Amino acid sequence: MEILVYANLAEDEQQNLKNGLPPDARITFAGSTSDDELKQAFESCQFLIGNPPADWMKNVPSSLEFWHLESVGFEQYQDSNFSGTVVNVGDISAQPCAETIVSGILAFYRGVHQLVRFQLEKQWVGQTISNELHILGTKKVIILGSGAIGVHIKKILSAFGCQIQMTAKQDPDAEIHSFEELLDHLPQTDLIINTLPGNLENYVSEQFFSTMKEGSLYASVGRGTTTDEEAMIRVLETGRLVGAVLDVTEHEPLAPESPLWTMKNVILTQHTGAAHQNENKDKVEKFISNVTSYLSGETLNDEVNLHEGY
Repeated sequence: MEILVYANLAEDEQQNLKNGLPPDARITFAGSTSDDELKQAFESCQFLIGNPPADWMKNVPSSLEFWHLESVGFEQYQDSNFSGTVVNVGDISAQPCAETIVSGILAFYRGVHQLVRFQLEKQWVGQTISNELHILGTKKVIILGSGAIGVHIKKILSAFGCQIQMTAKQDPDAEIHSFEELLDHLPQTDLIINTLPGNLENYVSEQFFSTMKEGSLYASVGRGTTTDEEAMIRVLETGRLVGAVLDVTEHEPLAPESPLWTMKNVILTQHTGAAHQNENKDKVEKFISNVTSYLSGETLNDEVNLHEGY
């Protein structure tokens, strides 16, 4: 069994992966071989683990039967002609993503982003900013998307006492099932949290922002392409929205000339939502689990459809 691992793993993580895969597996790790040898390994592999260049996946080798992404999102591969089994890393990033966006939201409502600025400037403002502070638990919230990240966010916000609705086309546990229905709810909603996949380009559009409640907060931990960034910047500049908490942006890294860098009503967490010190350890465990399940003919909980986007 030929396996190509196109993922940045440390030596101990590579060894753990080797130990967890079948003993007859011949494994090539990107970074430990020449570019020509790496491309040859790709042309003959049966199993692919990781995220190779998108151009490679437009013409995949006939030998490839199983592909394990090292990410949750995969919109860069929607033009791939691969028709075999594809899995992603599932919900291992759901908890850190949820904690990241909720921490940003809470920091915004409690004025921490402003207070850090004042601290750097050695300004004591104290109670003078009280009119700009909010209580998270009093907010009406809509979470766009009902996947694992959205479910974790709902769990956290429920503990604060928020009133929460979720959107999804087909999930019966969601409360909102169409864009038209969503627009009806926006004028009564204090906080919108975007967890949408990348196939829904500009879903949060100018129409969306103009329908949102004045003074509401927008947060995004889905994919940056799902937000019309220019429209968002306009409503932030006019003050129609109180602010934005963004783990993702339309283009990354964010361009130096983007106004988002210096807007005082924006918190940027720079796409660190899924990051934590044991991230690669969790990925390796997921790689081993899914490869083992596939070889055993078991159901794969993390299987995705490249062309549907989820």
